[in-house]
Amino acid sequence: MRTLTSNLRQAIFSRPFLAAALGTALVLLLSCVKDIFQAFRTVSLLPFGYHSELILNALSGSAMTLAFPILAALPYTAAVTEDARSGFLKSYLPRTSVGKYLSSKVIACAVSGGLALILGALLAWGALALSFLPKEAAPVVMKAADGSILPMPVSPIWGRFLLYFASGALWATVGMLFANLTGSRYMAYASPFVIFYVLIILYERYFGGMYVLYPKEWLSPSGVWHYGVPGALLVVGELTAILALCAGLAGKRRIKAIDN
Repeated sequence: MRTLTSNLRQAIFSRPFLAAALGTALVLLLSCVKDIFQAFRTVSLLPFGYHSELILNALSGSAMTLAFPILAALPYTAAVTEDARSGFLKSYLPRTSVGKYLSSKVIACAVSGGLALILGALLAWGALALSFLPKEAAPVVMKAADGSILPMPVSPIWGRFLLYFASGALWATVGMLFANLTGSRYMAYASPFVIFYVLIILYERYFGGMYVLYPKEWLSPSGVWHYGVPGALLVVGELTAILALCAGLAGKRRIKAIDN
């Protein structure tokens, strides 16, 4: 547990993590800059929840889709490779087991990749909320037949944030897997982007029915999913678990190669 806590701290309180979070916020805000200017010029009240609509549109926009795998890979995907290159592994492994070391690295990589994207999305959402909530109309109060006030429906933005965390964890794990396989830190950052777009091309040109392996569906599920967001979360979670296991096995092989 101490090893995992240390790795999580190292991954989250780092410049790459901050860069990924700020990069996510910047991409989202730039994606809706036209709507932002139009809203500021509007004299009448904006619809209730306008700021959330802006973020929802930006989350599924082309700019965020392009940047997503790169941002997810920034925080901690090359951790094992960098430890091996610096010689840190040889001095650290006698104090712990290979299994504990690799499992903590893989978990920290997945968590930091997803968390950076969530934090960036929350920053962008918060900035838009501060800007537009005073200009939005009051929510419509819904009443039941007996006159009691019905609770407000849960915003779909929370489900989208969960998907962003899960997808960020998945692509961060992809980066660590290929970094461990090749021993190259450049593959840690390049492989998620390449595989992301290979899957998009395969779906859009050849396998239109394989929506479960379409990365855009993992970020913004369409109506083809039987269970909507929970269904997409289940698929992404299963893929992440499989890739995490593969990343751990690849890391174990890399460590054995160093020892030999």
